[in-house]
Amino acid sequence: MTVTNRSKAKGHPTATDVRWFLRQARPRRMRSMRAFAEQEIVIPDGPYAGRRFRCDRQPYTGLWFNAVDSGLWSRCVATGPTQSGKTLSCFVIPLLYHLFELEETVICGLPDMDMAADKWREDLLPAIEQSRYRDLMPSRGGGSRGGRVESFQFRNGATLKFMSGGGGDKSRAGFTSRVVVITETDGMDQSGGSSRESDKITQLEARTRAYGGRKRIYMECTVSTEEGRTWREYQHGTRSRILLCCPACRAWVNPEREHLVGWQGAESQVAARHAGAFACPECGECWSHEQQTQANRQARLVHGEQALDADGAVQGAAPATDTLGFRWSAVNNLFLTAGEIAADEWRASRSADEENAEREMRQFVWCLPLAPAKWEETALDAHELAARMIDLPRGVVPSSAKQLTLAADLGKYLVHWIAVAWSPGAAGHIVDYGRLEVASQDLGVEQALLITLRELADLAREGWPVGSADGEHMAPRQCWVDAGYMTPVVYSFCRETGKRFAPAIGRGAAQQHRQWYNRPTQTGSIVKQIGEGFHINWLPTDKLYLVEVDADHWKSWVHQRLATPVGSPGAMSLFRASPQEHLALAKHLTAETKTDQFVAGKGVVVKWERLRRQNHWLDALYNACAAGYYCGARLVDEPPKQPKRRYTCRELAEQAKQRGPFSAENRDEAPRRNWPWWSPE
Repeated sequence: MTVTNRSKAKGHPTATDVRWFLRQARPRRMRSMRAFAEQEIVIPDGPYAGRRFRCDRQPYTGLWFNAVDSGLWSRCVATGPTQSGKTLSCFVIPLLYHLFELEETVICGLPDMDMAADKWREDLLPAIEQSRYRDLMPSRGGGSRGGRVESFQFRNGATLKFMSGGGGDKSRAGFTSRVVVITETDGMDQSGGSSRESDKITQLEARTRAYGGRKRIYMECTVSTEEGRTWREYQHGTRSRILLCCPACRAWVNPEREHLVGWQGAESQVAARHAGAFACPECGECWSHEQQTQANRQARLVHGEQALDADGAVQGAAPATDTLGFRWSAVNNLFLTAGEIAADEWRASRSADEENAEREMRQFVWCLPLAPAKWEETALDAHELAARMIDLPRGVVPSSAKQLTLAADLGKYLVHWIAVAWSPGAAGHIVDYGRLEVASQDLGVEQALLITLRELADLAREGWPVGSADGEHMAPRQCWVDAGYMTPVVYSFCRETGKRFAPAIGRGAAQQHRQWYNRPTQTGSIVKQIGEGFHINWLPTDKLYLVEVDADHWKSWVHQRLATPVGSPGAMSLFRASPQEHLALAKHLTAETKTDQFVAGKGVVVKWERLRRQNHWLDALYNACAAGYYCGARLVDEPPKQPKRRYTCRELAEQAKQRGPFSAENRDEAPRRNWPWWSPE
């Protein structure tokens, strides 16, 4: 009996068994995403249906896969023209790569679950059925017989989980994965109306938090607007560009829409198709389709402000970010010739609906964000705002200040307050700001809020030291308290503290009660004073004065002051501190943005749109600024008003005696007594 036979007889493993075991124990070599795509993916439809995927057909795909395979970025955002292979290369292939090559669970994010069925049936399932991985499809359970399902578990153990932007937050909270692949990104950028959490994309990304830097997020979408998630992710990421080498001058260039020439003077769409060509941005030489194709096959990818020198060496550093922002445009889409794109441009320029045609060309051909239907008038950056400081410590009033005002915005648990000193030229300096806790759970909302407001009154009564004066303090001349919340408590507090504190309520499109501000034209028994963007009413029932403020007007005024360079007339500054200390305030002040939006039938409508819920210091600051105007802070000096003559009782009697009995003819000649304006001084 041989050794092998004796080993078999005794139950010992044979040499064949050992070799099999060693082969199985050897770790499987994982291919790159590009190798997986070119070796496994068969194109399911289109002009190349039934043929294997090849990067040289659309060279941008090679640059995309190489960048993804580098592992330098954990988040990859891609956008490009429609019908250029974007869905296959940036959505389907990354998803299948992680499911079948890496054999791991993948979350697929979509705007709604109805789209999940379409994406599975039209994009994912055809690609799987054309590959050798069709044998891994489930034979029973969810997904085995079609229908609407939320997840598929394949035979290799990997799971595909669909999650939408709709539904409750809990539908996204109980599932964890290292990989999230999101399509139609811009459709998921807003939080749900009933959601108390962040937007849906952020919630989906939170499912990968346990993996840290090992997570992989893929986003794919046609670019929509500058405010859309896709364009913002691209701009805040690497802002990668595809550079082509001009066959004429050998310069590395990135042709865009303005470099498509020849069609502008064409007399017909056919003539535009024959004349259209891409011109080099450097030398102006027109490229043939063969030259454009060759330039794309030799293309290089650069990031941010990087460039290539004459030898093709990269100059400059890539942006420090964890997001790959990848974009290609019409010049990189080899499925269409320059002539075909030129014909589309000619047709769009002569379309009856020019605006819609322009939108289609920008979005679907050139991958450019839409010219917005609304324009931001005051766009402030929170980090830049936090650095608007002068050399004064916290709580010190500038020696040039003439007035000091304070305002507060109320909430159930916190009172946000801010104090502003006013120097000539309406130069505002934020002397101090803070939050006072409201013990609502211990004392009840009404009683706790009243106690907190009394603390604020003590703070205002004490005042703040003036910079150059030794021992001198300045107390606020006016303290306006938001009366939109717990109005009876605010009225009661203002009555007990005297004229220094006044209730104020904001009117505007973005306010809580959404009531527009109506500016009165004259004073009377109710309206006692009219100012710029505010007026003061007498409330006979409550026996106090109420300030109604045009919130939209004064928010605009605040943002203009915050955009004015520090040191200039009308600029607003902060006290000296670390920028990080002012970041929370800056976030509140930039929580809303003013836009001019064109509305059909109404023209241009001015609106303030809330970007974040935490805007309390913004509300407090605009009230403090309106109070500053009331106290005399002026950006532009107004001509002094001539005081009206005040008549004594004897003079009035003499004039009445001279006029004789009152009649309709002489009623306009009767002098009216100049009653003083209401003043809380």
